Amino acid sequence: MQLNKNELQAIKEAMQKAETVLLIPHKSPDGDTLGAALGLYHTLIQLGKSPTVACVDEPAPVFAFMPGIETVKVGIEHIDYDLVFILDAGATHLTGVNEIYPELFDKSREVINIDHHPTNDYYGKYNVVVPTAAATTMVIYQMLMDMELPLDRHTATCLLTGIYTDTGSFIHSNTNAETLRMAARLLAKGANLRGISKDLFSTTKISTMRLWGRVLKNTYRTPDGVTMSVVTQKDFEECGATYDEMTGVVDYVNAVPNSAYSVILTEKKGAVKGSLRTLNEDVDVSAIASNFGGGGHTKAAGFTVKGTLEKEVRWKVVDNG
Repeated sequence: MQLNKNELQAIKEAMQKAETVLLIPHKSPDGDTLGAALGLYHTLIQLGKSPTVACVDEPAPVFAFMPGIETVKVGIEHIDYDLVFILDAGATHLTGVNEIYPELFDKSREVINIDHHPTNDYYGKYNVVVPTAAATTMVIYQMLMDMELPLDRHTATCLLTGIYTDTGSFIHSNTNAETLRMAARLLAKGANLRGISKDLFSTTKISTMRLWGRVLKNTYRTPDGVTMSVVTQKDFEECGATYDEMTGVVDYVNAVPNSAYSVILTEKKGAVKGSLRTLNEDVDVSAIASNFGGGGHTKAAGFTVKGTLEKEVRWKVVDNG
């Protein structure tokens, strides 16, 4: 992975100069955005800085194993910091603060945008965006190496968490030789792979099992070869599950053979979120998601629209003669 040396030098100087640093993961934080934020958090601590990780949404309990997760503040009360990192947010609205703090995105402040989404519009004063990277934590790792900054076992665990989750535990198509080499280097730095795999992929609550059962029960195939499922607010309530327990189930729906792509529609607080995946080389789900104001990657994307889900039943007459 090749990064711009001049930009990295400018970022390193900004980090050295800053006393207070704000690290912003995207809303509904996943393993990659949290791994990027907390990985940088531990590095900045070693540099003698006073970093703060703040997100508009609370991290899911499944990430409790991550070093430093207890320091993440819910809500961003102000942006009066010397330096601000925005991590893994492919669009400004994904931060959840674009309307509250528009000045974060007009390049008037020391804002560093680090991401791997091809939809990113380079909204920071400094932008390290690598669409070919499997995860934003891979970009962070390369930055730390190129800038010769500290990377201890806590940072290594956080960064490996991002790679592990964004590759679906190394089974998605974005897993390549570079991804595995970087993961191996993080393991050599002391990353806790056993803890990551146990808490994220080998621990499942009963409420999650019930919720996934609803998802699988509601799965169907459209005439166009699209595999779909829906999850309503009532499903969450009856299963005693929370929204973060949806993580990973889309990969089961996407496993249906000969599917063009898969979609899960989920109700959440007066909105419907669409999660799209595909294994089809001829399909770009980010282009499909963009039709609904969303985006993402070629093989994994999403969108959110206002509204609720309503079941529709249709009948037709078939001539069996």
